[in-house]
Amino acid sequence: MRTRRQILQTLALGGLASLAAPHALCAEPCGPSVAPTIRTRRPDLHSVDDAGVWLCWIGHSTVLMNVFGTWILTDPVMFDHYGLNILGLSIGPRRMNEPALPLEELPRPDLLLLSHAHMDHMDRRTLTALSERYPGEIDVITAARTSDVVDDLPWRSLNEMDWGDRVTTNGITLRCLQVKHNGWRWPGEACRANGQPRTGRSYNGYYIERNGVGIVFGGDTAYTTSFKDVPGNVDVAIMPIGAYDPYPETHCTPEESLAMAEMMKARFFVPIHHSTFKQSEEPMTEPVSRLLSAMKKGSSSQLALHSVGETIGFDLG
Repeated sequence: MRTRRQILQTLALGGLASLAAPHALCAEPCGPSVAPTIRTRRPDLHSVDDAGVWLCWIGHSTVLMNVFGTWILTDPVMFDHYGLNILGLSIGPRRMNEPALPLEELPRPDLLLLSHAHMDHMDRRTLTALSERYPGEIDVITAARTSDVVDDLPWRSLNEMDWGDRVTTNGITLRCLQVKHNGWRWPGEACRANGQPRTGRSYNGYYIERNGVGIVFGGDTAYTTSFKDVPGNVDVAIMPIGAYDPYPETHCTPEESLAMAEMMKARFFVPIHHSTFKQSEEPMTEPVSRLLSAMKKGSSSQLALHSVGETIGFDLG
């Protein structure tokens, strides 16, 4: 007998086209193949120093961090498609480049941060693989009213955070940040953005703090002044810059993303959510091009990296 989740997945298949640009959808056999169009760099994990902060952009919104010895992974999407896997077919947008590291070579995450339930941020296939590779060893934080998507997997712990919440885990202090997006996973679901703040799926950013170092993971967001309220210094702002055309109500432009980093007085700026999946109408290379043009006009934040696989060890002293 099929589970409720499997039934919902089948019924919602027809609505998947609403989750991504139509020309980006495809149906192919599940597998590791990728048609790379943007070169991927390969990070050197031997360079990681547990005495500081190390960061690598794996692709899309997936960032691997070592924060004073604690491994953190954000919104992991590690396969060639995200979307639905039905009868051996993977249905959804195809990855345009390889992840900086394959899932098998990722260090075991101490902590997963999931920003919201959209399929390109909460990928069941990746999360299943991680939980089965490290059963009972990974702590997970996700947005309010979204844990049901992954609560059947063997995590060490699974907790929801809502805007303004604070928790300490794995030596890391986390604060949940308000962003401007939407949270439904399937068409028709209750969503906070649709005036259902107590019952609808939510969507988060996170402020990560340890040893006086502050990092913001912005998740997915349109332009919002709520980042003025980040509760501490921001050394690194990890912010999205893609999928804004024609979705400005849920995705910021590169210039708006930089403005939000400057709003936080971030020392370093790390752009994400670009150059990985074709999700919108702007050319794949446009977000980075626009960002670099904006940076040339002057910015109080320093661009730390912008290519998949680039690795930065931050001197935050």
